[in-house]
Amino acid sequence: MQPNESSEAAGQRITVPNTSRMHARKFAERAAARGTGPHFRVLDAGAGSAPYRDLFAHVSYEAADVAATQGKDYSHIDHICDVVDIPVEDGRYDLVWCSQVLEHVREPERALREFHRITKPGGEVWLTAPFYYQEHEQPWDFFRYTQFAWQHFADLIGFEVVEIERMEGFFGTVAYSLEAAAAAMPPEQRPYRRKLRRMAAELAELELVEKRTDIGFSKNYQVVFRRP
Repeated sequence: MQPNESSEAAGQRITVPNTSRMHARKFAERAAARGTGPHFRVLDAGAGSAPYRDLFAHVSYEAADVAATQGKDYSHIDHICDVVDIPVEDGRYDLVWCSQVLEHVREPERALREFHRITKPGGEVWLTAPFYYQEHEQPWDFFRYTQFAWQHFADLIGFEVVEIERMEGFFGTVAYSLEAAAAAMPPEQRPYRRKLRRMAAELAELELVEKRTDIGFSKNYQVVFRRP
């Protein structure tokens, strides 16, 4: 069982809100608001199932993905490619959106250089990626990113930094940790599993009321770069 699932114990369902997804969607809403019409061109890099496609309905939206997972529907993908080599001309996009992808890329610097290439001067690259998260989609899980790594990439590649911020607050991060611990708890420790999930649910609800970024650390960073 993975984190952010409901408890099965004793008929009691303890649902833990996925605060990261909620915060990521708010970030995507901000990105989508940068475009005002179909003349504004957006690439969703590493789109997967394209969960934010609806937010970009008012602009010209394209999706790119390596499309390597068997059994998945990729009919909505415009460019089947690796994000380090996107088959479009220089300066095509006003905005590149890339969410929870770069931890799975073997050469993240190369991917960010590619985003720089395909973004118009003055255009923006909006990114999210984990700082603290369990291994997932094995074996395609390679990196975690600190705020200093993001600044390093910006300096190295030539982006202007608009924003490097924690995506969720500390309460949401602790909630994730507790739920991950509950998922790993052996069945004979069921009472502890229930307690951990209950605490996780309470802290996740608190995260939605009070997003604290002044204490502890965050599960993910959200980043906005601008191409000069």
